[in-house]
Amino acid sequence: MEQESKTIEVPSRRFGKYLIRSRVGAGGMAEVFLADAIDVDGNQVEVALKLMKKGMNAEAFHDEADLMGLLDHANLVGRYEVGEAFGRPYISMEYLIGGDLRQVMDAHRRLMRDFPVAMGVHVCLEVLKGLAYFHRATTKSGAPMHLVHSDVNPSNVFFSGDGDVKLGDFGVATSSRGNIGPGEGVAAGKLSYLSPEQTRGEKLGPQSDVFAVGIMLHEMVVGYHPFQKEGASQEQVMAAIRAAKLQIPDYVDKPLAAIISKALAPDTKSRYPTAGQLAGALLAFAMDEGLLQNNVRVQEWLHSVLEIAT
Repeated sequence: MEQESKTIEVPSRRFGKYLIRSRVGAGGMAEVFLADAIDVDGNQVEVALKLMKKGMNAEAFHDEADLMGLLDHANLVGRYEVGEAFGRPYISMEYLIGGDLRQVMDAHRRLMRDFPVAMGVHVCLEVLKGLAYFHRATTKSGAPMHLVHSDVNPSNVFFSGDGDVKLGDFGVATSSRGNIGPGEGVAAGKLSYLSPEQTRGEKLGPQSDVFAVGIMLHEMVVGYHPFQKEGASQEQVMAAIRAAKLQIPDYVDKPLAAIISKALAPDTKSRYPTAGQLAGALLAFAMDEGLLQNNVRVQEWLHSVLEIAT
């Protein structure tokens, strides 16, 4: 998350038991701050403090907080606690110092470097592991929630200092059963990463998140967004997403091109039906091509790109 030097819209730097250091981002419903806290062992720790903006829907904010409390996976951003201070609800979360995927992609462009195929495949594999868990998540009583993230995009993919890849921001998560989140008829995610069915306001499923991962994979290994041309209007981007016509260049390995094409099929029945199946295809490709990565390599790669670009 890129730090911004803007006025902190809280009564003081002390927010409840947290000491706010800087503002690191904002979305439609909330602002995110880097803050210091004291853990149960008396140690000072850095956290990401998500504060609901004034006038926003408190119920939706609390829904996200409750959902995070039910989720526990290495590839999903973890929640520490929820609370309220100065009349503003907050969520205290992991602070991931490695930045987000959008920053890393932008850094490659500034340096005029191609995004390493091995890293693009690795990032998507890790996101898909988190999504596979997310889609199968249950309530405390064990009832399936049929969750769909609905907003998978590079700004919501984060890197830890140890090289872990984590998917975050569950604020517009919905259910394929229509009983949680925005529901039918709402295209709540980031425009450039919507699925065809999302642009039409139809009910979403795991295949909708698969499509978004396919767009990110295309961006990283092909080098550009498959459906968004420079200067295109929102209507033009959505029309291109619905058509989902691909022309993958010859420099992309044919097996990987086939995987991208299936992930980005306009018809949900032609796509990978689950995040796990797309992950399986990418893992087989990575193993065949000797592209498997580990956290040490990810750390070295992030350091080499971000240190030079900033």
